[in-house]
Amino acid sequence: MNQKGLGMVEIIVVVALILVGFTAILQLFQLQISTERIKREELAAYALLSETLEAVRSVRDSNWNNLSSLTIGADYYPVLQGGAWALTITNPGPLDGYSKWLNLSSVQRDVNANIVPAGGSIDGDTLRVSAFVEWQSSGNTKTKNLTTYLTNWQGKL
Repeated sequence: MNQKGLGMVEIIVVVALILVGFTAILQLFQLQISTERIKREELAAYALLSETLEAVRSVRDSNWNNLSSLTIGADYYPVLQGGAWALTITNPGPLDGYSKWLNLSSVQRDVNANIVPAGGSIDGDTLRVSAFVEWQSSGNTKTKNLTTYLTNWQGKL
């Protein structure tokens, strides 16, 4: 009779171990799915950041005055108008859950023509462009940004 009781305890222990193992495997799958979603979201965000910077370059290339006449520090939104990029102050709202915008900063240079954060002369032929992308992920707001400098390369010829 003791043998039967011992066999039942062994079965319960084995079943418990199998359940713990399955639970661990399911949690790994859930973690992998979550990680893949985050990677997919961030990849989309960086693609939109790149697109935003390309839109600004396109506006610059069409005419430097289209860019240099914009208000420093204001938020602008890249939109396609008639097959060409334009920058507008009107927020078009999120597209596929992502919002993108940019702002411009003036650039200062020292006497050696190096870019400095302050204390230099404003370079009217260079602008600092910061692009931003924002989206909701699992109830949290995520934001990524990229910054570059654009120059009036056509005016320097």
